[in-house]
Amino acid sequence: MTTPCLRPVWVAALAVCFGFVSMFQTAAHAQDLPPVKPADSDSPLAEDWPGGTAPGTIEVKRYPAYRSAVATAKGIPVNSGADGVLFMTLFNHISKNDIAMTTPVVNTYDEVMIETPGEKGVMTMEFIYRTPRMGNPGRDGAVEVKDHPAATYVALGIQGRMNTQIMLDGVARLEKWLEEHKDEWVAAGPPRRLGYHGPMTPESQKLWEVQIPIKPAKEAAPPTAGARENVK
Repeated sequence: MTTPCLRPVWVAALAVCFGFVSMFQTAAHAQDLPPVKPADSDSPLAEDWPGGTAPGTIEVKRYPAYRSAVATAKGIPVNSGADGVLFMTLFNHISKNDIAMTTPVVNTYDEVMIETPGEKGVMTMEFIYRTPRMGNPGRDGAVEVKDHPAATYVALGIQGRMNTQIMLDGVARLEKWLEEHKDEWVAAGPPRRLGYHGPMTPESQKLWEVQIPIKPAKEAAPPTAGARENVK
């Protein structure tokens, strides 16, 4: 499978439709939404990655070591709108290198950007390589191909429209969960946002996740890669 060559106008539409540009929030109750599309309905998941978290569910998920293409924006607030630029940078990278698109697309944010909206920090966007054996680590223009270690996250599933406020509210829910489970888990890094669907999926059926990396508060046996534990 190879990444198709897309016209500039269509690719720009892809970035917008993927939800990586800030939008106005439209409130909608879960019962008003149609069934969410499967996480891998538009693109395949990376090797051994767990599937999407159901909307409204909080769960602990274990991710394997992986390789990704990373684009970085520095000195920006969380609602800067840099997503579209980073998306296009990464799309050009995988197109040039004949690398197939996978899901999800991952955004990670400096904690200060989340704790104090308006504060500037560093945001990264990742396109996950299908397997950690594809390509080679290193710099490719504005993109850096990186290897990442296995890690555990607490995740909240979100359906429908995504914008800055929805993401911030999701992080707040996860922080509350961590406070309630502080004897079991503690935060281990900055939050990230996962987007699973592209323009072929109606907005109301798109699946997102907000995640915080975690580690055991006490010694505990790590779960198997790809495993998940419903904790709500």
